[in-house]
Amino acid sequence: MKALVIAGWVLFTLEALFVLMLALQQNMGDDAAGRGMATGFAIVLGPIVLLAGALLLWGSRGGPAAAFWAGLCIVSAPVVYGLVSGAGGLWEKAERSLGRAQQGRFDDERLTRMARAIDVQDAAALQGLLASGPLDWQARDRWGRTLLGHAVARALEYDAGPGRPAFVKQLLDAGAPPAANALAKERSPASVSEHELVYHLYGVHSPPALAMLDMVLAAGASPDVLDEDGRPLYFSTYTVLASLEVLARHGADFTRLDPRSDRQNQNALMNAVQMRQWAEALFFLRRGLSPDHLAADGRSARSVLAEVDPPGSTYYGDDVAAHAAFIAELAKRPPPAR
Repeated sequence: MKALVIAGWVLFTLEALFVLMLALQQNMGDDAAGRGMATGFAIVLGPIVLLAGALLLWGSRGGPAAAFWAGLCIVSAPVVYGLVSGAGGLWEKAERSLGRAQQGRFDDERLTRMARAIDVQDAAALQGLLASGPLDWQARDRWGRTLLGHAVARALEYDAGPGRPAFVKQLLDAGAPPAANALAKERSPASVSEHELVYHLYGVHSPPALAMLDMVLAAGASPDVLDEDGRPLYFSTYTVLASLEVLARHGADFTRLDPRSDRQNQNALMNAVQMRQWAEALFFLRRGLSPDHLAADGRSARSVLAEVDPPGSTYYGDDVAAHAAFIAELAKRPPPAR
């Protein structure tokens, strides 16, 4: 019991000093809320610490044992919280490590060794394994990825080196099919962009992603991918000029119309103008999309432009030149005579 009393008073002293530090600390911040934060915490915590001290004193000086235990519980709460949070963090870290260990683990040991060769970027070992006999390219690891999907996922990691896409090319050259579901066996209706191979690469925009997008399209993947709403992927907010140029090299059909009920039959040019994506709008204009095409609501790219780009609109950075180039190109295409 004596040890618990000592521990209780040590914890009380530490917490009282902490509250006192908060009360005396010079308040800093960019606004009133920030400047008053330390004082506010001291005002809230001060009475709690004083209550704990009173209960400890009462319980350890002949008062009811319940008073001492209540005070001890109060001063122990931060320690318990810290231990529980720390344990939870360690458990989450362990779960992530275990989960990562399942990536690239196939029932076929040769596929697992190939995945590990990709992980350590050993192109020679991978090539030797590829040459050692036929492979089941449709087999999946514990995460539901094919070997190609595993290579793509590794190449897209934030700390992946610039040489990672070369392993995707190595697999494609060896005959790996660029299956739409390489990253996940089932295409989720709610998240096509996450699971559909071409759509996923299209939306990442990094140089490795663009390089792999070019690779999988060259290997036979379709550039005419639809999202969960049946819209062509170039209607997506992920669209950037570099991705469109990759699609164009592989024969994407940019003439398809938007099936969304609120944008029924809009063409891709109208959509880009609506989102004020001027470089992309210029791309579609130069690809032959008409600025006078009428959507179901009777609007055209010109009328949408008048709505989203009134006189005096201000642009910054690359948008300045892109907007000017789009307006200049549009001026070369006067509306038809009525």
